[in-house]
Amino acid sequence: MQKRIWQATLFLTISLFVASGTLQAQPYVKVTDDGFSFTPDPVYIVAGEGVYWIDDGTGPYTIYSNNGDWVPFATPGGLYFNQPGTYAYYDDAGDFGTVYVSANTPPSVTITNPTNNGVFTAPASFTFAADASDSDADGLSDVEFYVGTNLVDDVFSSPFATSVTDLTAGSYTLTVIAYDNVGATATNSISITVQNSASITLTALNLAAGQFWFNATGLTVGKTNILQASTNLASSANWVSIKTNVSSSGSTSFTNAVSGGRCFFRLLQLP
Repeated sequence: MQKRIWQATLFLTISLFVASGTLQAQPYVKVTDDGFSFTPDPVYIVAGEGVYWIDDGTGPYTIYSNNGDWVPFATPGGLYFNQPGTYAYYDDAGDFGTVYVSANTPPSVTITNPTNNGVFTAPASFTFAADASDSDADGLSDVEFYVGTNLVDDVFSSPFATSVTDLTAGSYTLTVIAYDNVGATATNSISITVQNSASITLTALNLAAGQFWFNATGLTVGKTNILQASTNLASSANWVSIKTNVSSSGSTSFTNAVSGGRCFFRLLQLP
C-alpha cells in the first residue's frame, strides 16, 4: 500500500500540469530509487497529489519524463500532478517507472442521527453522527460537524460521531462536511426543532359536519404553532405539517376534513 505523507518538504516548480508548494497543503507518495528499481512502482494517485523521489544513499539520481513533461531533477525532489493521465519516467541508472493519475472523485457523507425534522425537548442532548467515505486513491481525511454556523467537532476516523448537549429551544440546521485528502468536499444538512418543555394538551377528536376538530391548550400567546399529522409513528420523518397558526390566547381549535384510515396528530410550538 502506498503511504501518503504530510510534512514541510518543498516540491519543484515545473510545467503547467504540476504545481509548486509545500506538503503541508497536499499529500504525496514517497518513491525510493536504489539504482535498480523504483519502490513502489507503479504509483496510483489522484489529481492534486504528488510524488516525491528519494534515493537510498547510492544517488543522487536524475528523474526524467519519457515525454518531456517536466524538467529533469535530482533526488530528492518531487512533483504535484494536477491533470489525470499516465506519466512514464526513468532515471539515469536505466530504471523505469510509471505514475497513474486519475480524476479526483469527491467524498460522500450522510447524516445518520438525528433524523431530519426531529423534535427535541430543551435542553436537548443527542449523538450527532454521519456515514462518510471516499472511493478513490486519495482517501477520506475528516468530517466536520456544525450546529448552525458553529463547528462543534472535527472527526478524523470512523465512527464519525460527536455529542451535542444542552441545546436551548429553537430551530437548528445541522450540517456535516466531509473532506478528502486533496480538499474535495461533500455536504449534508438536516433541520431539527428544540421546544420548551411546557405542557401542551390536545383534547379528544370530535366530528361535526364532515370535519374533525379538537382543542389545544397550554399555548403561549404570540408563539407559532404547527399542527402535524402522521399515519406511522415509526419515524419522525413521517410527520407532515398541515396547519400553522400564531396563538392569540392560551388555547385554540383545529379543524380538518375527515379522511380514511388511522391518523396521529401533534402540535409543535416554535420558539
